[in-house]
This record gives sequence, structure tokens and C-alpha cells, in this order.
Amino acid sequence: MPAATESDLAGKRQSIANIVANVVSDATPFTSMQEKRERPKQVLHTWQVKSYPVTGHRGVLDNKDAALFQSNPRKEVQMRGQKTWYNPAVSDFADEDEIVGIKGGSEMAEQIADAITAVAFQVEKRCLSNEDTKIDDGVKTGNETRGVFQYITPTAQALYPIDAAFRTPAAQVYAGTLANFTQGQFESMCQSSYKQRKGPFKMHAFLGVELKAAFTNFAFYQPNVNNLTPIGQFLQEAKSKKMIKAIDNLVMDTGEVDLHITSFLYTDPDTGADTAFTHKSGIVVDMNMCGLAYTRKPRVIRKPYDGGGQKAIVDAIFLNMFDNVLGALAMTIQA
Repeated sequence: MPAATESDLAGKRQSIANIVANVVSDATPFTSMQEKRERPKQVLHTWQVKSYPVTGHRGVLDNKDAALFQSNPRKEVQMRGQKTWYNPAVSDFADEDEIVGIKGGSEMAEQIADAITAVAFQVEKRCLSNEDTKIDDGVKTGNETRGVFQYITPTAQALYPIDAAFRTPAAQVYAGTLANFTQGQFESMCQSSYKQRKGPFKMHAFLGVELKAAFTNFAFYQPNVNNLTPIGQFLQEAKSKKMIKAIDNLVMDTGEVDLHITSFLYTDPDTGADTAFTHKSGIVVDMNMCGLAYTRKPRVIRKPYDGGGQKAIVDAIFLNMFDNVLGALAMTIQA
């Protein structure tokens, strides 16, 4: 017999590393930063908005009695909550198998852990979506809450429209191309926002990766302007031997903006997949005006064992609140 070669050997023990590698980040920056509000009393939730009155400032005549009286009205904003779920299950034999790379070796425990993350992703995607609120029709459509891109719009929403006096001005919504989105364009949007807010408030931007790169390039490239001398500089600390190309904070005349990168903007509502807008779009908001109200916080309910295997329901009922959108900005970019 010739020498035995590795490829001809029988009875080789299977070699499996004790690793399950997942490249996907579990970060949900927007909903993690949202204020967690009080529990809604029912599926339809209402709050009020107002702004201070704009008045003249002429002097009042001496000895003149008051004849004109005013009030400062408020308007209501209404929104519906929605249920979301991801329901894991494993067969009877599958749950008894010992799986490498899984803590405790339980396939059902692993599936439940993944389901909790999936539900967190669903909440993040819905809050950062372009989907409007909907009413359960008992047939196909369930109750749905409004995404930020439907909040931040100068046009009336189809259901529970925001009062015209409290909608985001058109000057604060950019719908052009990524190539044409410039520092000057963004500064003009911020100036419009400042005029609504009457103050330089702290804002937070949630940006797709391609739009985030455009913001970073604001610091590296400067448009040519006739009859003006550029004074911008790029400084590098040679000792560190690092090139740092990232802008995470803007301090502007109109206020400070922290920049956050996110992967869940403007996704497809049916599949959750990226759309042409996902990595090119973004929003800029005052987080004090953004809230996440849970009617039911994420939970795990195990189904009774019926002989076929293990099943569970992982669900949540939540409502995306945007108190007042007058100062918000949106960049809805698909090309």
C-alpha cells in the first residue's frame, strides 16, 4: 500500500472553531438618544405645540384704556403607536443539539437574543423612516407610527396633519443631489432653523455614511469665490503620524451640531432593506423635541411547549414623538 495521504483518510474528526462571527453592528443611535416618555394611555396619543406670539413694539399712549386683547393659541399633534415583533422558533431536535460558538450551547437562547436585537432595529428603522402614521384596517394594514422624514416636511401629512403654522419650512428641507449639497447650502438651512428657534440651540445630526463624508469634506475643500481670499487651514500633528479625516462636531453661528453616523435611515418598510436614500440622507434635530413612548417595552413571551419545539414572541408597542418640528432639518437625497 502507498503512503496514506490526508485527502484519503477516513474518520477525520470535524474541526469547527468555537466562534460565530457577525459583522453587523447592533448600534441604534437615534432611539438610544431619544428621551423615553410616559406610557401612552391608548393607541392614539396627543400633545400640544405653540410658539411665542410675534408682536409690534410701539409705545402705549398715556391715559389710554386697554381696548384690544389677545391670546396665544395652541395646536394639537396626534400620533398612533404601533406594534412590532420578531418571533423565533426552533424544532425539538434542533433545541437539543449542542452548538459550538454559542454561550450555553442553546439554539433557542441564541435565537431569542437575535430577536431582541431585530426588534430594536425595527424600532430604529421605523423612527428614522419616511413612512407616515396609519390606522389598523383589520385586513392588511396595522397601526403604524410616523417616521422622522414624514414629520420634517413642509407639506401636510395625509393623516393627522401638523398644523400649517407649525410645519417645517421648505427652506430647511434639501432634496437635491449629494454633489450639490454644499457647506453654503447647509448654512442656509441652519439660518432658517435659527429664525424659527430664535436661538442657537444644540442640535444632533443623524447622517447616512455618504452624507457624513460630505460633511467631513466641508473642512477639507473650499469653494472658489471671486474677490475673496481663502483663510482655511489644514493642520496635522506630525509626531502622531496620523491623518485624521472626520468631522463629528460643528460649532456655527446658528448653534452647535453633533454629527452621528447611522445605517437605518429611510429603509424599505416591507423588507427593511436599504433604499437609494439610506446612505445619502440625514436629519438634524433638537433631541429635546424627540421622544420614544413605549406602550409596551420590548419583552420575550415563551409559547407553551406542544411537542414540536420551542417558540417565543419578542415584541414591543411604541410611538415615535416629535414635539415641535419648526426647527428641524432634513436632507432627502437619493443620487
